[in-house]
Order: sequence, then C-alpha cells, then structure tokens
Amino acid sequence: MALRDAALSFGPLKDGVPTAGRLSLSGLVMPAATVAGAPVIGALPGYGYRDLDLDLVADLAWDEGRREVSLREVALSGRDMGAVRLTGTVGGIGPEIFASGMPASELLMFTASAKTLDLTVENTGLFERFIATQSRALSLKPEELRQEYVSASQFGVPIILGGSAGARAIGTAMGQFVQKPGRLVLKARARDAAGLGFADFALARSPAAILDRVEVEAKAE
Repeated sequence: MALRDAALSFGPLKDGVPTAGRLSLSGLVMPAATVAGAPVIGALPGYGYRDLDLDLVADLAWDEGRREVSLREVALSGRDMGAVRLTGTVGGIGPEIFASGMPASELLMFTASAKTLDLTVENTGLFERFIATQSRALSLKPEELRQEYVSASQFGVPIILGGSAGARAIGTAMGQFVQKPGRLVLKARARDAAGLGFADFALARSPAAILDRVEVEAKAE
C-alpha cells in the first residue's frame, strides 16, 4: 500500500470538541485483492482492477447556534472508476450530543434531522466494466444488458419509490445515466424547514412515505 499525500485539519474547539474538520487522502494505492470480500467494493477485482488508486475527502462543520452540521464535502474517487460526492445539512445537532451520557448514535436517532442532501455520481470507467462483466455472466450482449437496466430504471424505480413526481424524476435520470454514463446528480430538500427526522426514516413504511415529504431534483449530464 502507498499514500501520496494526506492532510488533517480542525476548526476552533468548543468544550474540547472541534467545530470543523477536514480530512483528505490523495493517492491511496493498494492491490484490488485487498478489498476482496468487502461490501460493495469487494466486487472491484472481478471487474478487472488489479490496483486501486483512491482519493478521499471528508469536510464537515458544526454550527452551534443553528444546531446544524454541514457536510461541506464527503467524496470518494478512484482512477479509471469514478467518483461519489455528497454534501448536505443535518439539523438537531446541539451541544448535548457531545455531553450526554447516552451513546451519540442513539441520541441522534431522536434529535437529528436531514434538511438537504446533494449526491453526485460520476463515471470514468467503472460502469463499462460492470456492464461487460455482467453481460458475460448472463450470456448477453453488453448493449442488450444496458437496455434492460435502462428499462428497469425508467419503469421499475418509480414503482418501487411510490410513483410520485420525484420518483419519476429519479427513474428518468437513472435511465439516462445508464444509457450514457457520465454524471448523475440528485438533490433533495425536506419540505419542512425543521428537516426530516432520522426516526422518520427508521419508521417509514415505504420509500413513498419519505419522498412525499421531500422536494427532489434529478438529472443526468
């Protein structure tokens, strides 16, 4: 394994807790076999990758007055693979999170709420390798399999997500991305200014129950 560059910085402290932090790792290189068996990324060796060359950024800030944590940038990218970038705002994060005797994960379930979430997925080679590998496994031509995924995205995803306008927008954008895999952008905003509580996600009976409370934008570029 090798690492070309790394940096870690913190913002001002509040009762001993940093109010901001940024971690960046550039050129984290390792054999693809290292991640074999791991969830999701464990499939990479099967797609023909011998080595992984990864960059990671995690940049967060806490605003005590607004009781919010800003995900200014959480991103993972890989050479000849692509990138995933996430930004957003989580509300209901006050000083009690750091001072309570209750585990933070349990307290967040009752107090935290998602306000905004922006997700960008960019393909620079991984999707083509995925299609090639799956088409061989299924004895299909790559273009035949691609069209099946396009149909599943455009018609199946809206049904799974409840058929709302937001669900249809997501399905359409996903279908366009599969057809021409470049960049997929999803943006979500809670309709309630207070956000959508983490407990609401846990108790929701279906994806539609969540999407009804969220404004969604989706596009493929």
